[in-house]
Amino acid sequence: MAKVIACLCSGRRSGYTATLLEAALEGMAACDGVEAERVDLDDHAFGPCRSCFACIRSPDHTCVQDDAFGRGGKGELSARLATANGLLIADPVHNWGPSATCHLFIERCYPFLWSGRLSGMPFASISCAGNQGMHRLARANICKWVFGFGMRYVGGLAAHAAYFERARGEARELGERLGAAAVQDATEGRRPMADEERFLAYMDSPWAALNPYLENLTHGTMRYEGSIIAEALKAGTFTKPEAAKLLSEAAKLLREALAARARGDLEEANRVLVEASARWTHATWKQFLEDDVIGTAQPDAYRPL
Repeated sequence: MAKVIACLCSGRRSGYTATLLEAALEGMAACDGVEAERVDLDDHAFGPCRSCFACIRSPDHTCVQDDAFGRGGKGELSARLATANGLLIADPVHNWGPSATCHLFIERCYPFLWSGRLSGMPFASISCAGNQGMHRLARANICKWVFGFGMRYVGGLAAHAAYFERARGEARELGERLGAAAVQDATEGRRPMADEERFLAYMDSPWAALNPYLENLTHGTMRYEGSIIAEALKAGTFTKPEAAKLLSEAAKLLREALAARARGDLEEANRVLVEASARWTHATWKQFLEDDVIGTAQPDAYRPL
């Protein structure tokens, strides 16, 4: 039996967002072999990540906090996620973006980043607005967050009260698609998303990694000169030999990724960026985190070379 966790991020248990969640649950119920559970997050006590990094250092990569996401993986939410075959988040738009509850939920999935246990999990979202909208912007933010975990993005519904009846049908259809993906996850086994597959799979999603990642590295210029990597090389910031070597490799690949993007070859740009970003990640970890901040080597599941 495939298990899907359907999380309501709203405190209004029968409002617009909750009604769309119920429609998605109806869609899942139409799929043979799916057991979908509604989880009202307001019923569970959990706070923000404390940046203690215990989940990175521990061999099982679980949280030590005494709440629904902690207790060494035995907290009710972390335990459910660890055994789920799919995840749905239904979220009301707050301040032109995802709600604080939604953001907190994703933040507390942090231990799963290091274990890799959410990589490849089917995921869908509902972002519901009732005023000015910005439901598409909220959906893109959620998509960005789950990209980081390597979840398999089934789809995201950006809905407004102005076309609520149509949205109910779309939510039901989204639930059917998520249910089918969850059954496949349960019967065929979880297939984690390798970095290249992840970057390419999200190219047509509400949030694609290529431009934001390159804008971040280049301070928004889309040019190698003046990028963080070029600046670090020039300043000699990376003093550890292995970190410096990785940084030099990342510099070469960043130039290639930018060139591919400039000529319009976005698939190639994504492929090369995967290699550049992995080396950049390992370089920064070696230089700044391994000894002084976190005190352990980079976990195997996180951005392997």
